Amino acid sequence: MSSVNSYQPNLPSLLPFGFTFSDNRYTYREFFMDGQFEAVVEVDEAGQLSSFVWDCEMEEVYTAHQVTAPAGAFVHQVREGYQAILTRVVETCCIALPFSQQQSNRIAQQVKDKWGDLPDYPFVKSPEIGSFRHPANQKWYALVIQVKRGRLDGSDDQEVVEIVNLKVDAREIAELLSQSGIYPAYHMSKKSWVSVLLDGTVEDQTIFALLEKSRDLVGPKSYKAEEGPDYWVIPANPKVYDIDTEFAENKIIYWTQKSTIQADDIVAIYVTAPVQAVRYVCRVLKANIVREEKSDQSSSKKLMQVELLATLSDCVLSRERMIELGVKAVRGPRRMTKEMIDFLMSKMEEVH
Repeated sequence: MSSVNSYQPNLPSLLPFGFTFSDNRYTYREFFMDGQFEAVVEVDEAGQLSSFVWDCEMEEVYTAHQVTAPAGAFVHQVREGYQAILTRVVETCCIALPFSQQQSNRIAQQVKDKWGDLPDYPFVKSPEIGSFRHPANQKWYALVIQVKRGRLDGSDDQEVVEIVNLKVDAREIAELLSQSGIYPAYHMSKKSWVSVLLDGTVEDQTIFALLEKSRDLVGPKSYKAEEGPDYWVIPANPKVYDIDTEFAENKIIYWTQKSTIQADDIVAIYVTAPVQAVRYVCRVLKANIVREEKSDQSSSKKLMQVELLATLSDCVLSRERMIELGVKAVRGPRRMTKEMIDFLMSKMEEVH
């Protein structure tokens, strides 16, 4: 029997596809190779997807297709027919997941929800390795790897486990390594990184707190005032949202709540390609406003209310000028550098 670990069944799609439901599990059966074999795909009550090939003539599970050594033409035909069925099931009935472990995927979803960061897979020869990069400088802040447990604890244990490498404050390493499930970094600097098991040994909230610190440590050293408002840059895609028309009609608008932006913070709205410039400067009037509507898409998202303070010419804070001021990319909400704040304030004085 083989298991599919990188996909999550979409239960509402199973019955329309042809699955049947009995004894708390969904089952799909399809004959192939002129009825000699039957592909059986099952989804259990925990949502785990598994499958096998049934030899109809011998009335037993067929396993020759699982052998990795070179095989004859007949076995190759069985393997291809079986895989074609699995591919259709996965494409129609499953949602792709970024990693193999449930905890890894929960953490990945938290990262997506908070910052919009998605994993990439930088190694062609190791496609299971996923990295999360800081959008401002593309530096890794989390690297998800599969490794034998013995490589972490020095034992002979050959079990393959999933881990995440995270950057930490060097002063905290000794304390972190005293905790169960946290080890000296695998294949990265042990002076500033640790490896954390993603098998439930360490709680989600602990891992996410470490991940958040790692993201801050690798990110550009943006300026955060000790008192007074914070200064942010957030992107707006003109292909998705007509912000020009919105501000032409209303000086106060609602925007999806971003990061830890609070009331009275200053927000510069960077209009992405083809404009690639800060066009609007706003003040946040209210933050973390709970949406009144209860649609599936919006019920979990909060809003912030922003007031337009100034409209800038696209040449004032173009992408090139922002790079000179230390802001190299705006793929998500980020704080301005001290240099950008000073420059923006000087231009705001000119506007007013």
